[in-house]
Amino acid sequence: MQAMEPSGAAGRRERRRLRHKTRLRAPTGRWIIETDLAPEAPLGWRFWTLAGFPSDPVEPRPYGGSRCIPLAQVELQGSTYWLCAMELDESFGLFTAHELFPCPAQQGAAGFARRMIALHAIEPTLL
Repeated sequence: MQAMEPSGAAGRRERRRLRHKTRLRAPTGRWIIETDLAPEAPLGWRFWTLAGFPSDPVEPRPYGGSRCIPLAQVELQGSTYWLCAMELDESFGLFTAHELFPCPAQQGAAGFARRMIALHAIEPTLL
């Protein structure tokens, strides 16, 4: 049995979506994550904030309270994480869903996301 491609408008949208993916290489911690990004992130080009703040004794991580954009979900050592572009220092971070909170301030989200993707996109190579 052969798999059939979707037809009609839904099929065209799906083929267009797959064709416009960008391969991203994101160094984060001790890993270098390579993943395919859709033209728009699963949660949209919207900033989210992280729990805590740098001087918080409960959550003292340097990114606590800063804005980030979740770009893609990645599997790492059997767990699912959000690969996030961090606005604070233009780096990448891996966070679980319960660490992300909606952010009311959205100015510049799309421009920041596109700049990070452009800086870390892997160019296709010709053989």
